[in-house]
Amino acid sequence: MNGLVKAEFRKIFTTHLWWALLLPVAVLSFLAGWGGAALGQTDFVLEITEGQNLPTGLLTMSLSTNNVTVFAVLLGALAVTGEYRQKTVTTTFLTANPRGAVLGAKLIAYTNVALLYGLVNALCSSLGGLVGLGADGFGELPQWLMVGGAGLLSMVLWTLVGIGLGALVTNSVAAVLIILGYLLVFEGMASSALTQTPVSWLTDYLPGEAASGIVGNVSVPMFISDVAGAREPFVSKTAFELLHSAFGGSYGFPWWGSLLVFVGYAAVFVAGGWLATAKRDIL
Repeated sequence: MNGLVKAEFRKIFTTHLWWALLLPVAVLSFLAGWGGAALGQTDFVLEITEGQNLPTGLLTMSLSTNNVTVFAVLLGALAVTGEYRQKTVTTTFLTANPRGAVLGAKLIAYTNVALLYGLVNALCSSLGGLVGLGADGFGELPQWLMVGGAGLLSMVLWTLVGIGLGALVTNSVAAVLIILGYLLVFEGMASSALTQTPVSWLTDYLPGEAASGIVGNVSVPMFISDVAGAREPFVSKTAFELLHSAFGGSYGFPWWGSLLVFVGYAAVFVAGGWLATAKRDIL
């Protein structure tokens, strides 16, 4: 198994894919952190603050995470489909047995790369926050670590979903279209359609909503608690929903609930990819 994992790392770092997708993660995370300074000028914040420093860096890290995880799922999917496209999967499966061990090695290797993506996201978002907000815009260190840790979890799980999807589809173009079509179009339509219905609660269980809640349901309540202080119980549901709509998650849904839901999605995709890989003919 160690040899397979080493081989996967060799494949990763001798190709351009990992850093080509890491670059936009760094840039977009920095821009999200930098642009977070504008949040302090919103009417909602101005009404309930009295000149204290705002921990908006917690929110902007959530924003950056939920915007850049698309690159993590693309990384995972293209890692598998690229091998089918280049036919290197044939040699891999002929020299490594069983096939499940190959997929397991990919999961281990790309989990580590996903952690790198998560760290770059957290650091670049924080650097942008320092430029736009100053050192007082991040709250306490434990808060920053909690939001950053939730971001790492989200990044890893999205990468695992991508690997499972890639193993199911095996075609790079199809995988990219499915990922972008679902995240950018379909889920937004499904969420809007459910919002005004008696089953609106189902939106919390959609993959994208669940993933965004891993970070958003940590950062938003934490931000409001710091800003409102003793007045937190009197902050309206609308204020929560306004922030959640921008920074992820949903009112009243716990972050660990979002985590469990999305872990379920990741497990289904990985298991599906595992079974498909075991039964597929390799040319």
